[in-house]
Amino acid sequence: MFNVLVVEDEFWMGEGMRKVINKLECPFEVSDIAQNGHEALSKMNNVKFDLIITDIKMPIMDGLEFIERKNELAYQQPVVIITGHSEFEYARKAIRLGAFDYLLKPVKKEELSEVFENIESQINDDQQLSIQINENQQVGVDVIQYTIDLIDREYMKDLSLSEIADQVGFNASYLSRLFKLETGIGFVQYLREVRMKQAKEMLIRGEITIETISRKVGFQSEKHFRRTFKKEEGVTPSEYRDRK
Repeated sequence: MFNVLVVEDEFWMGEGMRKVINKLECPFEVSDIAQNGHEALSKMNNVKFDLIITDIKMPIMDGLEFIERKNELAYQQPVVIITGHSEFEYARKAIRLGAFDYLLKPVKKEELSEVFENIESQINDDQQLSIQINENQQVGVDVIQYTIDLIDREYMKDLSLSEIADQVGFNASYLSRLFKLETGIGFVQYLREVRMKQAKEMLIRGEITIETISRKVGFQSEKHFRRTFKKEEGVTPSEYRDRK
């Protein structure tokens, strides 16, 4: 059931709208009534409403100012305005401010039902989109964690971002951007840092040759390893070993 907030300064009009809506065979129910826009914003601060139905002309804060303030406060609920034929310019302005739709007085049940059907469809679409976005974000996080774990575990192999992308079903360019977004550094740099970390630990132990270390951390040649190590650490592998 979707909660509706009716904003109407005339008591009998507000209660009449409540009765009409609650009698319709639809998943919308009036859960509260406010007498002006200011009171409506106060209620919205404490209660979650799915839809706002508001009159245009009200004291203290009218319908247009209410929509403007609602937008400033980033409330996402759709708004339907109720207006008379003589107030149609107000309705046009409300639509420009983002109102979902408008209803002319006197409100007809058929038109109200049609508006509710459209709003229900939009709410459901928005909820589904939100779920998809959250799922995609979680998938992205999971893929990056998988990539990081793979590098940490198999840094000594000839790892390729494009091959990893194929494994996880991602575009290589997209995976590259996502990896940098999540880790703050690029795939190649992260792989290089992991290899350098492992190489330094092996150098400190001093048990194996630099040539063997270069192979164990994934470099195809000792020359390439020495050049990369000095670029990253500022000293050669031999100098690093001697200092430690």
